[in-house]
Amino acid sequence: MNTPVNVCVVGAGLMGHGIAQTFAQAGHAIFLFDVDKNTLELAPLLIEKNLRQMGIDPKPVLDNIELCSDIASAVFSTDFIIEAITENLWLKQALFSSLAELAPSHAILASNTSVIPITDIGEKLSDKVRSRLVGTHWWNPPHLIPLVEIIKTSFTDDAVFETTFDLILSLGKQPVKVFQDVPGFIGNRLQHAMWREALYLVSTGVCDAETIDL
Repeated sequence: MNTPVNVCVVGAGLMGHGIAQTFAQAGHAIFLFDVDKNTLELAPLLIEKNLRQMGIDPKPVLDNIELCSDIASAVFSTDFIIEAITENLWLKQALFSSLAELAPSHAILASNTSVIPITDIGEKLSDKVRSRLVGTHWWNPPHLIPLVEIIKTSFTDDAVFETTFDLILSLGKQPVKVFQDVPGFIGNRLQHAMWREALYLVSTGVCDAETIDL
């Protein structure tokens, strides 16, 4: 997908500003929203710092980003909306209920969550809206880590899933398809499996913690 699209990032904090930067670097028009004024105003400064560290002229990228203090105006003309708010199920459910009312009917609704099942996030949405909901698990820092997990639920439309995959791929990322919406998705489940095994090895005397740390 090489055609620029209008993208709204809801949440300009730790993950949100880096996600916005990534889309803006690829030439997409970004509408960045956050309920906290200070967080929103800090975002372009953090993005500029990131870009300078990467040896990239920040001006063309920042020119693609519009800061929005009102969520209705932020999502009004967008094609792809990704939330990057705090990991709280109730807050995410409330946000997507609002997006269902405010966003264009064609807009894809994506959640950046590392552990919360997308099915739970979309539990209170209508079937029509849930068909446009997909998971996109970015890794911190999102402007540097190539991996993005694309999560499909039982109600996610196939076209929405594939379009999201292609869009993330066009950013220069390395998206992977998660066909079942399980807690933790792929990467976190593998990490936790390694942690459990490390604890087992130490607790049973196979080796000490210092050896694991090596």
